[in-house]
Amino acid sequence: MTVDELIEEGRKSLKTKNYYTALDFFRQALEKDKRNSEVHYYLGITYGRMQKYDKAIEHLSRVLDSDLAFIHKIHARMILGYIYTIREDYDRALELFRSVVNGGIETAQAYAAIGYIMHKMGNVKEALLNLYRAVEIDPKNANAHNSLGFILAEENINLDEALEECKKALSLDPDNPAYLDSIGWVYFKMGKTALAKSYISKALKMAPDNEEIKAHFEELIDI
Repeated sequence: MTVDELIEEGRKSLKTKNYYTALDFFRQALEKDKRNSEVHYYLGITYGRMQKYDKAIEHLSRVLDSDLAFIHKIHARMILGYIYTIREDYDRALELFRSVVNGGIETAQAYAAIGYIMHKMGNVKEALLNLYRAVEIDPKNANAHNSLGFILAEENINLDEALEECKKALSLDPDNPAYLDSIGWVYFKMGKTALAKSYISKALKMAPDNEEIKAHFEELIDI
């Protein structure tokens, strides 16, 4: 098979979440052409979805300095940004997400990610500004609505608005345990303990290994 044929087969496997099969095709393609930026791009995506982050960074970093299409480079920056966010390397993550929006790509995902990172870094004002921009660009971005609502509640800024934003997120993605947890947390901040326990208990049943939900639940146990 040619490099292009191997890439195409790998992409098919990637779409059906057969990651090991996809990896095999992309590795074969790399053996044939070690400098092929498209192969590195798809290897980076595959390793990222497999949570093999060191490998993902290795391949996606090569894409940034390649002659690959602009849109592929933007996607590579976004994935790298998410990986560095997961690793709590917020400075690197912020640099990548800002390079996307500063490059003229107005995406709700990038603004939402910047908002999340700014809150983690203690800059509430910048966090909210970026999240408001995210929901303005894409009113159907559930993650942005949820992050906005959670931060408003966490900082005790506007609990009514916080609840409204978290409910918007849940309406867009009704089975997301993180969004159920956020609504429960808003109710907790409002002093509505019974409602808080109801939502957070349901969230914990759906995601029993989620550390943040477990922490919220434990805070409610003795109330």
